[in-house]
Amino acid sequence: MTRVYEIPYQPDEGAAWTVRVEGRAIGRFASRFEALRAAVNRAAAEGGDTSIGVEGADGVWRPFGSDAKRPARVPPLPPRRLSVVR
Repeated sequence: MTRVYEIPYQPDEGAAWTVRVEGRAIGRFASRFEALRAAVNRAAAEGGDTSIGVEGADGVWRPFGSDAKRPARVPPLPPRRLSVVR
């Protein structure tokens, strides 16, 4: 049986994103990115028949891409150059 990790588009009432598996909450996260990272890590650790469903802004649930790689950390942003405008 396939286990599907579900990540909603909007946070819940407590301003957190709840990851669910088979209708059960398995974790709450401060951002959608953190929720997705946790789901990817857990699915990768389980292996086998797992997938990730992500809710879009239009309310439609879609499978998360199978080409996703397990995130180790968030890459740093490139340095910004500011110029003075007179």
